[in-house]
Amino acid sequence: MNTDDWGEGMVYWNNKLGKYKALLTNEELALSLPPTILATEANVEGMLGKYRTVYLKPSNGTGGYGIFKLSRTDSRYRLANGTRHRSFATFKGTYRAFQHAKRKKVYLVQKGIPLLHYHGLPFDLRIMIQRNQHHKWEVTGVVGRLAKPNKVVTNFHSGGKPMPVEKLLSPFMSKKEQVSYVESLKVLGIRISKHMSGIFPKFRSYGVDIGIDKEMKPWIIEVNTRPDKYIFNALTDKRMFHKIIRYERFTKLSR
Repeated sequence: MNTDDWGEGMVYWNNKLGKYKALLTNEELALSLPPTILATEANVEGMLGKYRTVYLKPSNGTGGYGIFKLSRTDSRYRLANGTRHRSFATFKGTYRAFQHAKRKKVYLVQKGIPLLHYHGLPFDLRIMIQRNQHHKWEVTGVVGRLAKPNKVVTNFHSGGKPMPVEKLLSPFMSKKEQVSYVESLKVLGIRISKHMSGIFPKFRSYGVDIGIDKEMKPWIIEVNTRPDKYIFNALTDKRMFHKIIRYERFTKLSR
């Protein structure tokens, strides 16, 4: 994605757009970023024509709130938000409905990643990375998030169900393959945190949302600078949650 679309000057605000632009400056990480740009009418129409499915996200937003999924078939446009799904005959009508719903908020349009499904529902992963007692970045938790039926997002606070990663990946790879694959995701999480901490140095933890497509390619959907730790408490096994709480105390003591 050409960053010239945002104009001259690279200011990395702590919002979705700023963090996306920050990640783009790392060539290796940029390969795992879904194309994302400001959601002007022309940009949305262009992205939709190219990818057929896109997500419209508020640049300042958390918890999956305010996210729309926009899909195009040969004859119709489908706009979904929460559990509400609407169909339109024209792009103009679709964009007008979106514009009315978003009001004056700044939105981004992002290529829709065809996520893996578990029992017919899409899922993604949340990787928690924190500074340890030696001030080094360490992965303290990885959890799956299974979308609620008819919802367009997997976020915990929007009804997503926290699940063990091993269970969600079991239809796609053996247990031995899972170990290697999850380890590669942890390496990616550490790489992201090291890069982002050079741009946003005050943050002591990151929550990285990873989407996996049908080729098992991981995509960086979003990087959260104030990640919710309580999604890990929703798991039956509390070991990751307890570790996250313990590491959170390290960061408070080091300030």
